[in-house]
Amino acid sequence: MQHRKYPFLLLALLGCTQETSSTAEEDLTREPHHRHMHKVLGLDAGTQDSSTQEQDSSTQQQQDSGTQQQQQDSGTQQQQQDSGTQFIPAGWLYTSGNHVYVSNGTTGTVWVGRGVNADDTYLCGYNGSQWMTNSETQLKAMMSNVVTNWKPSFVRVSLSMYSFPQWSSSWIGTSSYKTAMTNVIQQMTSAGVYVLVTIRSDSTMQEANNDEATGLPTSSTDSTFVALVDTFATDKHVLFGLSNEPGGNAFSDSTIRSAMDHATSVIRAEENKLGVPHHIVSVQGNSWTSDISQYGSNPLSQDNVVYEVHGYPPATSSYTYSNIPVIIGEYGTLTNSQTFFADLETKQIPSLAWDFEPYSNCAPDLVSVNLDPTNTVNTTWGSTVQQYLLAH
Repeated sequence: MQHRKYPFLLLALLGCTQETSSTAEEDLTREPHHRHMHKVLGLDAGTQDSSTQEQDSSTQQQQDSGTQQQQQDSGTQQQQQDSGTQFIPAGWLYTSGNHVYVSNGTTGTVWVGRGVNADDTYLCGYNGSQWMTNSETQLKAMMSNVVTNWKPSFVRVSLSMYSFPQWSSSWIGTSSYKTAMTNVIQQMTSAGVYVLVTIRSDSTMQEANNDEATGLPTSSTDSTFVALVDTFATDKHVLFGLSNEPGGNAFSDSTIRSAMDHATSVIRAEENKLGVPHHIVSVQGNSWTSDISQYGSNPLSQDNVVYEVHGYPPATSSYTYSNIPVIIGEYGTLTNSQTFFADLETKQIPSLAWDFEPYSNCAPDLVSVNLDPTNTVNTTWGSTVQQYLLAH
């Protein structure tokens, strides 16, 4: 969010039902997707697992007690039938077509994460200089409140959000901030919540108009991405967000795309080095990432990439694509919440409402500012979102 409503200057999950898709063309039995499975796992597309022997094409069927392993859920679940292809481990997310899927180890179903944005220990500027001695404890209590009472399956955490000053390489090596935020994030992922960990603000980023919300990753940010991968390498519930709203509307499409492409490649290289599955990477677009149309015309080449839209409210056309998977990373000030939510359900698009924050006015706020992480009081906006989350 481009926070023009901060305080000080006005400074400015678990039981969601997994959705299924009836789109027949996304059947994983197609050969191109078999190659995709290898890429997701960091394997060469032409290399089989050492435990698998090549078979004649007439016998390339995996049998389980004499029965082919098939998925007959009206085409809504994806299949894995070739014995020479290793499927994504259970619980990991992956993309195919214009949807995100969650694997059960042999098949996948469309994943429609629903949740909220929540702050890091900077608390949207309230703890901007990290003066609090118990910020980790407070944030853990807040996240526990969210998970228990709002039942999100998806939460976005923006790192170094409204920090004073921007932290330099705050995720490199050992730091109190890194330790605290790792603990907070792992508290949520251990509860089964998928967490989009976004690098919002870092001294290595290129800002537009000195606005910390608009940081664009540079090659100097590579080490931070590598450190994040190292921290969450085996955590299937973590997704990586490359930036918040890169450049606002000051950078060209090509500048943003180049940075997104480079950062994604850095993450993939580290995952391949570690031999872990490829996490979902969320890339951002132009105009405070309300415009991702360039990716609709020319998606990035890497696997497991989603394209992130922010909008207050988001235009229907901004998140409706037939060829790329989209998530709504921020939304608010809806003109018709029922219509909007119904559209998300129809299109099976993951979404994250802005913003759960009882310490600062980080409008539009889901809860009132009462400095209490446990006994939060919903705003009208918060009640609308909470009702949507609890309904699923």
